[in-house]
Amino acid sequence: MAIDRGFFTVTPHDAGTIAEAAGASLHGTAGVVARDAAPLSEAVEGDLCFMNEDPGAETLARLSGAVVVTTEALLGLLPRDCAGLACPSPRLGFARAMGLMASEIDADSPPRVAAPVDGVLLGASVAIGANVVIGAGTIIGAGAVIHQGVEIGRNCRIGANAVLSHCRLSEAVHIGANSVVGGAGFGFEITADGPVALPHVGSVAIGAGSRTGAGCTIDRGTLGVTLIGTSVMIDNQVHIAHNCEIGDRAVLAAQVGLAGGAVIGEAAMLAGQAGVSSQVSIGKGAIVMGQSGVTKDVPDSTTVVGFPAEEAGKVWRERAALRRLSGASRKKEG
Repeated sequence: MAIDRGFFTVTPHDAGTIAEAAGASLHGTAGVVARDAAPLSEAVEGDLCFMNEDPGAETLARLSGAVVVTTEALLGLLPRDCAGLACPSPRLGFARAMGLMASEIDADSPPRVAAPVDGVLLGASVAIGANVVIGAGTIIGAGAVIHQGVEIGRNCRIGANAVLSHCRLSEAVHIGANSVVGGAGFGFEITADGPVALPHVGSVAIGAGSRTGAGCTIDRGTLGVTLIGTSVMIDNQVHIAHNCEIGDRAVLAAQVGLAGGAVIGEAAMLAGQAGVSSQVSIGKGAIVMGQSGVTKDVPDSTTVVGFPAEEAGKVWRERAALRRLSGASRKKEG
């Protein structure tokens, strides 16, 4: 399910009620019920989703029985047995509808200073919320805050003042001091009255043996999961946005930034201050050199450099050619 039921409750609503909340006009059957929400690429019967463009016949066929927030111009593409909700900004309408359907569990019950936990070493003033699971052998540093529903595996290390919410950690995961895991992502829709925040109702999953340094942020998914694989090494002050996926054994050096939905392949390496744009994929074993800005997909086992990042060999050859041309020009002038 795209809405993580471990952290959010979901109240099903019929299309007529959702249309009113979304500020949209209803086209189709008002009685179609949305019981979950999903990205357009995954939506099926009973899901709420939004559509900004024609996704193709295969995706449209799956929307039978769904509630789809879209534009007037795209309504005619939808199957007859789904509910179409027309509004000028489908993403904004979807966000308003999500505010109606999903609510955070125990949002009004903040974590409290924890009592002793068998097999777990707690530092001073650690606060733990309801329904938290912590495996034996785990050590949690002073001042850390663990919110409702978080799951922490065996033999983990949670640094001082770290904040964990909306996340599940496997065994032997290390989270550095002052890191925030599971916070809401940076998603919003621009309106005439200013930006409107989008609800983030997903979570974060971190695989066994992965480590983050100090001061890192890993945002939960807007819908679905932000996924960190096994044995991933993340340096200090790295930002991983909503719905990113990082493959096993990948390495991210200090101050790397990943925009929403970026995919990092297994054993890829990103050097310091590298940035990856939204929905861009870095291939398996690829290397992104320091301060590079990646704006398009990088194939497996490829090294890229610069902004916009390009294959390193090509960049070095071009620079060498420029140096030769520059040298020849100076000789002529002399």
